[in-house]
Amino acid sequence: MLSLLQRILGWKFVRYGLVGVLNMILSFSIFNFFIWISGVTRGIEITIFSAITFAIVVTHSFFWNKFLVFKSTGTAHHEYMKFFTVSTTTALVNVGIISFLVNGIGAPEGVDPLLWANIAVLVTIPVSVLGNFTGYALLVFREKKPSAENELGIT
Repeated sequence: MLSLLQRILGWKFVRYGLVGVLNMILSFSIFNFFIWISGVTRGIEITIFSAITFAIVVTHSFFWNKFLVFKSTGTAHHEYMKFFTVSTTTALVNVGIISFLVNGIGAPEGVDPLLWANIAVLVTIPVSVLGNFTGYALLVFREKKPSAENELGIT
């Protein structure tokens, strides 16, 4: 399966996946650290913990994606703003999907609501992986094609 994935998407996507796993571990760790030090498990504090965790993990992810996955030499500030925008947009789409599945449709008859909520989160994983990867590749770390002047050695 790994070699098929490599042939289809190349090592860039494999590196992207590995960074994603690292980001997931970091996200759970930071979020649960906030809960552990505060003892808070619900309320506005959880929303604040989630927002802080998101900002930290997106920043962490940016550097790994910039230097390891896409090997970009572009201006970090401009790329970071685009990266944060793509990541936030994907996150908002995911919130919409989860809200629609959990609150709009609701758990099917005989399915535990907790299980249904987790299924809704699982549904967003491919959206996140493919949406972010595509956005990063096309909008953030787009490889600039050399102009005709550069190809001829004219500066």
